[in-house]
Amino acid sequence: MKAKKYLPLAILAAVVVILGVALIILSNLGEEEETGVPLFDFDTSTVTALAYRNDETDATLLQDEDEAWYLEQDPTLPLDQDTVSSLLEKYTGLQALRDLGAGTGNEDMGLDNPTLVFTLGTDGADIASAETASSETATAETASGVYTVTIGAENSITEAYYAKVSWNDHIYTIDATDLSGLVKTAKDLYAEQDVVDLETDDVATMTVETSGEILTFAQNDGTWTLQDDPDYAVDQDIVKKMASTICDMTTEMSITQPEDNSTYGLDEPQAVVTLVGTDGTTITCSFGDLCADDSDLCYMRSSHAGGVVYEVDADHRSAFAYTKDTLKAATEETADSDSDSSDIIAENPVGGEDDYANSAS
Repeated sequence: MKAKKYLPLAILAAVVVILGVALIILSNLGEEEETGVPLFDFDTSTVTALAYRNDETDATLLQDEDEAWYLEQDPTLPLDQDTVSSLLEKYTGLQALRDLGAGTGNEDMGLDNPTLVFTLGTDGADIASAETASSETATAETASGVYTVTIGAENSITEAYYAKVSWNDHIYTIDATDLSGLVKTAKDLYAEQDVVDLETDDVATMTVETSGEILTFAQNDGTWTLQDDPDYAVDQDIVKKMASTICDMTTEMSITQPEDNSTYGLDEPQAVVTLVGTDGTTITCSFGDLCADDSDLCYMRSSHAGGVVYEVDADHRSAFAYTKDTLKAATEETADSDSDSSDIIAENPVGGEDDYANSAS
């Protein structure tokens, strides 16, 4: 009887032991799967230069004397420093799936016609120099401080790319997902800019010039009136939106070396808006054509940055596509007709230059 009584406990104990062993084995397998081959063994903070190029992008990022990052191809372009830092961490944290050992590679690896080539420089090293690191692992102690990685073709079966490095003669494979996001354009790195440091409540007057009409509004205690016709009841919400459009506007991109104004439609702007603050601050924004490569954006010049043409959201330009008639505040008698007219203009973003001219005439 006692043997039968303790038999279930013995079976349970055996099951627990088996499960424990299985768990240890699975844990070890998991650890083996997670291991990789680090390409770099130095801290991101030691990196002072990064260059990368593929078929579409060629960029070199350098540090200035204040350790702020700038684009060598466009030094005055404002960059988002956090975005650059995150990009550097992706590069320095890159690991290979496998080290295939020494070899010259073969044609199928695509190393003679690379998908991507990037170079890291540490501690002020000149990445344009011909010198490269020479050690089994790229470390900060390597005298040259210049490390180049060439990414070849993808193996369609393993979904890994072949790679060779400048500090040894080994061939590596790198997971395709680890290479995603390593190439960023200037626009990807761009730091959006505030157009003016002015609050809407601090605007004293606003002049809006569109084709054939110039309207000047004055603000007093939060109420907007037409300067030359103060008794004319204007739609307060629309006029406030006009002012806040300039005050809250941020840029999507800066063209730091622009061509002639005619290239951007700024020789004959679709809208010219001037704000004057209660402290005397004045800013004029001129809105031109829709951007050539993105119809969701339009070109804009600001009097605060005369040498730059900005790309901004095209809806900002649409905010000024009103006339004196369409700005009239609705009364009980005209609410239906006036609101319909305003809604059509407000909800129909500019699709082209003719549309803007028609809505403002």
